[in-house]
Amino acid sequence: MKIELGTVRETPFVGIFALATEKIVFTPKVISEKEEKIIRGLFDAEIVKTTIANSSLLGVLMAGNSKGLVAGSIMEPKEEKELLDAGIKVKIIENITAVGNLMAVNDSKGVCSNTFSEKQRKEIEKFLGIKLKTATVASSDIVGASIVATNKGFVINKMVLDQEAKKIEKHFGVQGAKGTANAGDVFIGNGIIANSTAALAGTNTTGFELARIDEGLRG
Repeated sequence: MKIELGTVRETPFVGIFALATEKIVFTPKVISEKEEKIIRGLFDAEIVKTTIANSSLLGVLMAGNSKGLVAGSIMEPKEEKELLDAGIKVKIIENITAVGNLMAVNDSKGVCSNTFSEKQRKEIEKFLGIKLKTATVASSDIVGASIVATNKGFVINKMVLDQEAKKIEKHFGVQGAKGTANAGDVFIGNGIIANSTAALAGTNTTGFELARIDEGLRG
């Protein structure tokens, strides 16, 4: 597992602005040359630059895996078309905006907020080819911002309750690590993007935090 410190859009909250899957790292259309160089060197993946609702908040507004992306209906038709033209499948979910804050997935499993209806969960399961389980983290529905999951492991908000952690570990089939990023942010998904080979953590992330992140993502 390769881990480096960096920024996206000159902010350490890399998980708010970007999303990594096994095949692609999605970034805002405007990032610095230094940021792009770090991402290209770190991840064995293609970079796709995009927006959602003309916003750069990609990690907040979408989630996905190697099969495709899930986003809210705020995505503009032209944005969806650009992704489809690039060979990326897109599933639009009605009446939910911050999809990335509410769902964390890898290529086989995922957890989501009960904000999603049963019908929506089943549609996402079929589209992404995963088993999707409703969960909370620290009694909150913001599970996407509280978990970073890859095909090998996961890291989770350190405030997670024991019964929540056990449920999530059983579902993913691995023991994750509790942690923070960016010097104490419990919404760890805001400060990390990762796939099974690499992770980019915000520049404020401490050495101790990096050790916990590495432990969890290694599985």
